[in-house]
Amino acid sequence: MKIYITDDDMCTTQKLNLARVQRWLEANGASVVDDVDAADRLLCMTCNGWSLLEQNSYDRINKYKDSFKGEMIVMGCIVDAHPGKVKEMFDGPVVGTKGDKPYSFADIEALFPDFEIKLADVPAQSVFRRKEDYRDFNLSKRFINIAEGCAFSCTFCTHKPGLGNRRSRPLDDIMMQIEQCVREDVKIINLMGMETSLYGIDVGSSYPELLRAVLEYDESYQVHVAQFQPQGIYRYYDDLLELFKNKRVTDIQVPIQSVSARVMKMMNRRELSQYVGPFMKEVRAVNTRAILRTDVIIGWPTETEEERLASLDFAGQHFDEVALYSIELHPDLPAWKYAADAFSPEELVRIRRESVAYMSDKYGIVVHSGQQEDNMMKDAEQKRMKLRELRAAS
Repeated sequence: MKIYITDDDMCTTQKLNLARVQRWLEANGASVVDDVDAADRLLCMTCNGWSLLEQNSYDRINKYKDSFKGEMIVMGCIVDAHPGKVKEMFDGPVVGTKGDKPYSFADIEALFPDFEIKLADVPAQSVFRRKEDYRDFNLSKRFINIAEGCAFSCTFCTHKPGLGNRRSRPLDDIMMQIEQCVREDVKIINLMGMETSLYGIDVGSSYPELLRAVLEYDESYQVHVAQFQPQGIYRYYDDLLELFKNKRVTDIQVPIQSVSARVMKMMNRRELSQYVGPFMKEVRAVNTRAILRTDVIIGWPTETEEERLASLDFAGQHFDEVALYSIELHPDLPAWKYAADAFSPEELVRIRRESVAYMSDKYGIVVHSGQQEDNMMKDAEQKRMKLRELRAAS
């Protein structure tokens, strides 16, 4: 059996899950081919992260559905987030990302009933399946997905409908991956997921317990903390502060989104800057190697210039890198009720570019607008690498 896997726009979490699926296919005798014309079956991958990526997914489905009629499987967050739209254009088998297990795509097993090796028998992956999936190809850095889904229910979030509720991986399972990384002389371990701060609550553990175990296991690697919501700082302040001061923790990402309590309430989020600010100051005073990163959402409906500047100033004063995202509203999500007060697309472009310029001019930090302007993300990557070199020498 020869299987072609389409290009995808998926997040790091799902790229790792797809790598695991490929290993499972190959373990059962299938081969993944680079030439679509040589394939017997096709996995059509989808993403719901941005409106552009959602449309790319629909275009991909339409591109292959006729040529692989009866032999195509549509996979990814679009299946769970927009099942009606998928059904309108494709009546074949689908595999979503939601489930009750701490990894995605579990339902694919039912579509290959003759396979003897189970997906559960294939370990979680820390390497993407293709070199092209990397922004910076470096196998000395590994990604460890510690949980699937998210414990929060933000009114604007396009990810949660696709990924579902948080499902944490057991600590011993994660530590087996860490052990493998040590054997392979890995230098950076990125603890990641859609949301990581409330890791472990559902399996009798916690993020501080995990991070302590990872730091104590071996001293040969650095640790990066990704997608750590401020709620984790509020919940674990003292224990977490001790761990984040460790100079082997060299990258900490805490998305604040806004420091306006009014805006955060509209997002169905808690505003916790009174905890985040002092925490980051204490971390920075001791852990001079760490790069502190955050995300800010700008252009929220009815957001005032004063509210926006307050968020930008807070980010500039406490972080080394800021990703600025202008809000996208989707009719399928609760925040759509604010659409009548939304800024126009042209206004959002202006707000984003003015905000980037404001941050760059006033604070001189690494600032970008992420996937909304990919060329800026590449530029930010180069600036981040130079900043890491300076911090490593400190």
